[in-house]
Amino acid sequence: MYQRASQRYQIEATAIMRQFGKPGLFLVTILDVSTSGLRVSSPIAVPSGTRVTLVYQKTELAGEIRYFREVEDGQVNLGVSIETAIGPGAPLENEELNLVPLFNQGTRTVARMAS
Repeated sequence: MYQRASQRYQIEATAIMRQFGKPGLFLVTILDVSTSGLRVSSPIAVPSGTRVTLVYQKTELAGEIRYFREVEDGQVNLGVSIETAIGPGAPLENEELNLVPLFNQGTRTVARMAS
């Protein structure tokens, strides 16, 4: 049985995504978060291995697309492995990346997903 490296937490948050080396910004919805990755709903398919940045509030997250899955006409789910975070909400704990607190600030809370 496949075991995830870290727990995922369900969230619904808007972010701006761009691909390195390509023009254009895309509005995406973050669907879930783990300590080092995100699943986002995107209006475009982005191939695995593509470098991207996402801006959520005032924090810039940089990483790589790990997978994409078409879920319905015009919508694709992307798995994004995040490598760096820059900004006032940069989610570091003991010098390690942890994205969960970034999405658990203020009135926004994340809900743990069933395994």
